[in-house]
Amino acid sequence: MKRNSKLEGIVIRNYRIQDFHKGAVIFSPDTGIFHAIVYGGYKGKSKLGPSVQPLCRGKFDVYHDPVKKSNKILEYESFAVYEDIKSDLKKYFTALSWLEISVKSHGGGESRSDFYSLLSAALDTLELLPEALLDRLAVQFLLRTAILLGGNLNPNECGLCGKKIASEEPLYYSRADACFSCSNCSGIQAQAALISAGIKKYIEYSLKNSLETSLNAVIDNNLLKYFKSLLYNIIEEYLEENLLTLKTGKDYLF
Repeated sequence: MKRNSKLEGIVIRNYRIQDFHKGAVIFSPDTGIFHAIVYGGYKGKSKLGPSVQPLCRGKFDVYHDPVKKSNKILEYESFAVYEDIKSDLKKYFTALSWLEISVKSHGGGESRSDFYSLLSAALDTLELLPEALLDRLAVQFLLRTAILLGGNLNPNECGLCGKKIASEEPLYYSRADACFSCSNCSGIQAQAALISAGIKKYIEYSLKNSLETSLNAVIDNNLLKYFKSLLYNIIEEYLEENLLTLKTGKDYLF
């Protein structure tokens, strides 16, 4: 990081440093995940402390101290605060699960910029979204995230043998190889999950359209919930670790 940088970012979490200083974990499309300090951030008269909090997006003026190897936040311009997300437990835990994925994927790795754009758009949409569409948005975010993390989730091609899969053919998710597969290849997989025709059509439509447009696609609610649970499992397999928010927020996420 340069000595002085202007970075857009999303605050993922805060932590206390000594008595009054506020640490922040921030996801930026420019640097990925980084830590920064608001000195005196927990003092009552702090100008920046109350603003730099989880589930806020904005622009940070950051000074990097090469000797201390630390980052100091000098100024902060808020773009979004996401108050509605914070006041709704289902939205809140949904967003927390996305932030946890951000951290554990190191900001999406090589797809950092695309992942940041996806996360920002998803949070902006979640803030104004009626609860009836929340599961659809979660699925859209998770599907796109799984692909950005390297998932081979083309519903029209077997990820194992390369065979083209027709619309009327069954589709499976191969847990061992982390990809969609045809019926022939799924027969040799001990843990292959069936992807129903309804979910397959939903995936095809989603991948041809934007996140916002895909929210208009209608799908059976039970299929949607099943697919959301499967996508969380797929992402955990990619990350090679469990998502803690799925345990703490299970009553609101499933």
